[in-house]
Parts: sequence; C-alpha cells; structure tokens
Amino acid sequence: MRLVAAVEFTVERRTMRRTIITVSLLLAFGVQFGEGQDSHSPQDRQLSDGTKLFGARTLNNGTETMERIEFPNGITQFDVTTLPDGTQKVRRVELPDGQKQFETTGLPDGTVKVRRVEYSNGEKQFDVTDLPNGTHKAGRIESPDGKKQFDVTILANGTQKAGRIEFPDGEKHFDVTILPNGTHKAGRVEFPDGEKHFDSTTSPDGTLKVRCVELPNGQKTFNVTLSFQKAP
Repeated sequence: MRLVAAVEFTVERRTMRRTIITVSLLLAFGVQFGEGQDSHSPQDRQLSDGTKLFGARTLNNGTETMERIEFPNGITQFDVTTLPDGTQKVRRVELPDGQKQFETTGLPDGTVKVRRVEYSNGEKQFDVTDLPNGTHKAGRIESPDGKKQFDVTILANGTQKAGRIEFPDGEKHFDVTILPNGTHKAGRVEFPDGEKHFDSTTSPDGTLKVRCVELPNGQKTFNVTLSFQKAP
C-alpha cells in the first residue's frame, strides 16, 4: 500500500485585506479633496504622508475614481473606483515584494474578492474571497511545482479544506481536510497506478488509517492502519 503525499496549503490573506483598508482610508481624503474644486476634472495631488494621487475625480452620481495611487510603502494601485454604497474596486494592485492582484473588490461589509493573485514565487490564486470572519477561500491555487488545489477554504481557526488536489505525478486527493493539530483527512486518494484509498486519516504522530484500500486488480482491504516515521 502506498503512502499519501504530504499536502500543504500556501495562501496569504493579510496582504489583500491590508490593501483594501488602505484604499478606504485614502478615499476619505478624496472626499475632502473634491470640496470647493471642480471634482469632475482629473486632479493630481500628494498627501502629507507622501501618498500620491493621480487623476482623482468625483462623478455626478457620487462615484469617486483615481487613475493611480502610489503609497509610501511601495504599493501602487491602478484604476481605483469607489461607488456611493461604499463598494471599492481596483483593477490592479502591485506590491513591493512582487505580488500582483487583479480586479480587487472590497464590499461595505468587509468582504474582499480578487479575481487573480500572482506571487513572486510563481504561485497563482484565482477567485479569491476573504470574509470578515477571517475565512479565506480560493477557487484554484496553482503552485510553481505543478500542484493544483481546487475549492480551497481556510477557516479562522486554521482548519484547511480543499475539494481536490492534483500533484504533478498524477496523484489526486479529494475532500481534503487538515486540522490545526496537523491531522490530515482525505475522502479519497487516487494514485497513478490505479490504487485508491477511501476515508484516510494521517495523525500528527505519523499513524495512517484507511477505511478501504482498493488495488488495481480489484482487491480490497478494509480498516488498514500503518505507523511510519515522519521526516524531520
């Protein structure tokens, strides 16, 4: 019987939320900036903290737009829009560490959605959602090593879930849950040679329990338990 591959989730939540909060604070300045001036004409301005605004304007319906915002910490945002209901949209965000976010939306309730996030190490996340309660969701995560994770959810307590994980060697995991204590559960694991594991649990001490192991020849073994030394 084969051992399942180790699974790690790699996501960054705090950066996206911090970026949206920065936009919120900046737009408070934007409201004041338009007072007493022709806010329909694009205007450039540098704030006292060094933040630079380019092409700021307020439309007749109260929508505020900025062509570009440059922050002192190196973050740059492009095509920023704030709707009257408080919804904020940013077409592109570039961070000094090389991270890029595309089509970011911040809702009034604190929910943040990003269509695509690209990290400097080559990792990409698609259809990302950060909820106010700390839950992080991603429709798909692609790692530089070729691993793909689908329907990923990370709860505020550290529990991690994925509907499916595909490894470069062809191994696949379904209905994966990783608990904060390191326990790994998978509803099904499929190996390239045709072997399948159903309802497997790997404990932090290295104990592997599988309800059913199905070999390529159709042979089935139930309630299998193995103990192995985990790599340091």
